[in-house]
Amino acid sequence: MTFSNFDNCSRNIHILPDELLIYIFKWLPVETLICCENVSVKWQKLARDRTLWKPLVFVYSGKPGQTEVSKKNLEIISSHSELVYAIKIQYVYSYPLIKSVIDQCKNLISLELIMCRIEEGFVSDILKWPRLKKLNLKNSILILNETSLLLPFDKLKDLQCLSLSDFGLYPTNWDGLLQCRNLSQLFIDKIRNLTLDFVTELIIAQQNVLETFHIYGLDCINNNSIQLLSNCPRLKDLAIIRCEKLTDVAFLALASLKSIESLQLWNNSNFSEKALLATLSTPKFKKLRSLSLSKIQNVTPVVVDLISEYYKNLKFLALYQCPRIIDTDYEKQLKSKFRNIDVVLY
Repeated sequence: MTFSNFDNCSRNIHILPDELLIYIFKWLPVETLICCENVSVKWQKLARDRTLWKPLVFVYSGKPGQTEVSKKNLEIISSHSELVYAIKIQYVYSYPLIKSVIDQCKNLISLELIMCRIEEGFVSDILKWPRLKKLNLKNSILILNETSLLLPFDKLKDLQCLSLSDFGLYPTNWDGLLQCRNLSQLFIDKIRNLTLDFVTELIIAQQNVLETFHIYGLDCINNNSIQLLSNCPRLKDLAIIRCEKLTDVAFLALASLKSIESLQLWNNSNFSEKALLATLSTPKFKKLRSLSLSKIQNVTPVVVDLISEYYKNLKFLALYQCPRIIDTDYEKQLKSKFRNIDVVLY
């Protein structure tokens, strides 16, 4: 290409409609997008369009080896704070440091604090973002002296995705969570001492929007809970870590799930081989991409043979500590049976 042709192309790009330029900009790395701001007044406006910035997640990590990326992201957070909508902070153990980063961003709709230490002041800090749609506190630790951290769910009614560690949800703020009527992704698998009545109300409140539901289980889940979940038309991902109280009635009810793609059920001696085979043989279940039946006592070679023969979309399978499988001659055959699955754990 000659300089003349290049110059013509350079001029021609400026006559493209704004919508097309924004479409082109969305494929650029954020550093290049920021450089586009210096081309012209028009490009500065387009490069700062919020549709370009809303999908971007800026990660700040205290983990060794990620310092360079974190430093660059911190510079962008400081210089473009009004355009930062999503932040993920991980492995940071100083809450004042966390606060110094998130306080710069007034328009957050997604906040993830993963493997961090959180202090009591977080309750008031989070009120700065009443339009928050995603809150992820996975594996974070609460630093308090015999005090509960009551997250103000009644002030965060736009929440669509909530992931809690082992704190943040107590009887005194359960009603606030019930007011969040758009929760499509709910991870409360480390919250214990929830009551059956509350979880029942929660499932009913989110029944039409629920897509992901992870819960610790035990006393807060029963056969009726599964019946309610089976009527959630959008439920794709279900995980119950402790399901000792469930019987065949519950497992058979799972066959009614219309959109299920991932299922995790741990710890159960009640499900019979017959019920396992009946539900797992339904056409919808054969489309599963992820399945965990760990510590399910009556998972037998017949059940596993069914999975290996018909589950062609399966990418992840966990059969931890299934007593009728482990330490048997059949266990030695598992690796050859699931060669096409990316991850098999047993």
